[in-house]
Amino acid sequence: MVYFHKTLYAAFTALFALGVCASDTVEEIPLEPDPFTADDDIENETVFITPARMASSFLDSPNAVTSLDVPTLRKLGITEMVDAMRLVPGMMVSETHGSDVSVGYHGANVNVPRRSEVLYNSNRLHRPGYAGAHWYRLPIDLQDLTFIEVVRGPSPEYGTNAMTSTVNLIQDTVATRGLYGSARVGDGATRDVFLNGGWLFGDTQLGLRYFHRENDGFDGATGFEGDYKNDVSTDSVMFNVEHRLNDGWMLDVAASYADSTYQVPGFGHLVPDDPFVEVALENFRVAPDADESAGFISGKVHGSVSTGNTLHEVVLGLNFSNFSRDQAISLCGNNFAFDPRVAEVDGLPSVHFHVDDQLAVVTAMLTGNLVLEHSLVQTPTPEEQATIDALGPYLQGFGLDMLEVRCGITDQDLDEDRYEFNTHVVSHLSESLQNVLGLSVTHNSITSQTYLNGTVEQDSIHVYDTLRYSPADRWVFNGTLSLEGADNVDSSDALSYRLSANYQIQRDWVLRVMHARSERLPDVYETSRNWTYFTQYDAGEIDHLGRTAASLTRVAVSPDDLEPEVLRNTEIGLSYSVFNRFQADAKLFYEDYSDLISEAFNYVDFQLTNNGELQTQGIEFGLHHTTEGGFEWGASYTYLDADSDTPFERSLRPDHSGSLWAILPLGSQSHLSGVYFGASDVAEGSYDRFDFTLSHRVLLQRGHLDLQVNYRRYPDGINAFTEISSFSPNIAQVDGQDRLFFTAALSFF
Repeated sequence: MVYFHKTLYAAFTALFALGVCASDTVEEIPLEPDPFTADDDIENETVFITPARMASSFLDSPNAVTSLDVPTLRKLGITEMVDAMRLVPGMMVSETHGSDVSVGYHGANVNVPRRSEVLYNSNRLHRPGYAGAHWYRLPIDLQDLTFIEVVRGPSPEYGTNAMTSTVNLIQDTVATRGLYGSARVGDGATRDVFLNGGWLFGDTQLGLRYFHRENDGFDGATGFEGDYKNDVSTDSVMFNVEHRLNDGWMLDVAASYADSTYQVPGFGHLVPDDPFVEVALENFRVAPDADESAGFISGKVHGSVSTGNTLHEVVLGLNFSNFSRDQAISLCGNNFAFDPRVAEVDGLPSVHFHVDDQLAVVTAMLTGNLVLEHSLVQTPTPEEQATIDALGPYLQGFGLDMLEVRCGITDQDLDEDRYEFNTHVVSHLSESLQNVLGLSVTHNSITSQTYLNGTVEQDSIHVYDTLRYSPADRWVFNGTLSLEGADNVDSSDALSYRLSANYQIQRDWVLRVMHARSERLPDVYETSRNWTYFTQYDAGEIDHLGRTAASLTRVAVSPDDLEPEVLRNTEIGLSYSVFNRFQADAKLFYEDYSDLISEAFNYVDFQLTNNGELQTQGIEFGLHHTTEGGFEWGASYTYLDADSDTPFERSLRPDHSGSLWAILPLGSQSHLSGVYFGASDVAEGSYDRFDFTLSHRVLLQRGHLDLQVNYRRYPDGINAFTEISSFSPNIAQVDGQDRLFFTAALSFF
């Protein structure tokens, strides 16, 4: 904690002082208008589009909201959306496996980072069968976007996955006019290319984009065995069109597809807690790269109609998304790990093989006597006991031959499709009363022989209503009710609500009180898991039963009685906004999670329940200030006090986290920026990072050339997080390192 504050202060004292001192001199230099922001009127109040699915300001938003504009992010040298999330108060980012990242509001479950919705222009981007997003391999690039809105709190309008927060990646197709290309190279074998074109044909705006990104991830992490860089390469194309149908109606269509290849990590670093997969895990060989694709097609018609004196804004949308992965892993296990009689005993309701019984299993191979002291979860029935007693003599019949190792290949392929119809209507009933009524119907189809033993279909429906009422000039009340159900969830539907009251203390100050109860339905991989590894042995290998292929003994099956997760959230917030010059907000919060599905989500230890509990409380704030001289600076800070009986729920919730950044103009076409990211007391370690960026723009006759140098410094600390076991979440330490990146971007308009 002390180091967190000292480094934060020391890094930016000089830069901040220079900016304040320079503001008077810089003010006299006319700044070249930024093509991305030239149309913005500095005197206009900030308007959010994500909260409540209708235009909101600081005064009437039911939630705390952070808006990040992409031009500012570019000046800071931020090229990845996960780094943009580090600027958001309360949003915590942790690399779990190199090119995989855990992003969650107020922390995340290290094993399954769910409970936060990710949208592109208000359309869902998370995987159809899995309530999470692969941030490094999304079909969207930061340069596609105009700005990012993060709703910091429950958003019932966007379904159960928006339990804690909503991230909306927003692209304005009008901003893509012209031709744009950029290239970035740097340490870690970074090689990025981005090409974009936008054209206007009468009432039609057309955009085309391609990007390629690759890097070696990170290496040198202690606690890992072998070469573990987790390198990743992604290629993506995108098409979007915006067409004006008439004066009141528009058609928006967007399609994107990304293909990624990434290194599958080895499993030698895991500490197994099950003797019947211990040998298999210890002998996992380096797997070939995985091929992964993600894409979507979305169409939306929106406009307005009037009924009497009431104006209705209508949105009709159709969306399709796909996620697929081709992945083969090589593993080894001894003969008994593939034996059907061993699987039969482990499948008994009274038995769950435990690491403490490893010696007992080996003893049974020699003596025929199997005594399961630690693996009995309940008293066996007479029939179950007879099956257990018969296993010892069976193992003895093969003796030590049961320990002979077999190696082979198993696949972890999957394919996920989502079809969605959604609509909502914003009704302006009066000057003081607005209502949003929405409906979405979704069909998911998920196929995986390894995880689901085939194909699982899921149909869900979501209805919600939001009412906003302003009885007086300074008061705004919001109320939202949401109901969502899915046919593969045998338990109750998810019922959520949010109530908020906003009071404008003065012209620029708003006090907000919010209470919400949010529920998240279990996803397909939680409700329908049927996980087993079928292994084709290496050529020429035959096991003790004369087979050339077999399944591991363990089969992980989801329970049939999972209930929705529940969050009760209360917060008091204070917002300050002076047009677009100065914006700040702070809030106190208390969150009570119950019925959490918190257990390890892997083959080694898979026993899902609703037994997880978590309580968090704390304070967070964020601010953004732009001086008249063009000096910009901002900060975020979160103090989080988390209490949980589940190690996975606690490990990635840092006590202190935040950021500090500044942009100093150096004349009219150059600027220097710096960013500090920090988190302390996370997974028993800390995270500190400093970025410094020098940018210069060369003006051309019909465009400009942007040149940028970015220096990144990691002091000794965490660059990667991993769970060493289900009972002891831990971290991987990375030595301090320096990284340097160069970017050139050419624009024509």
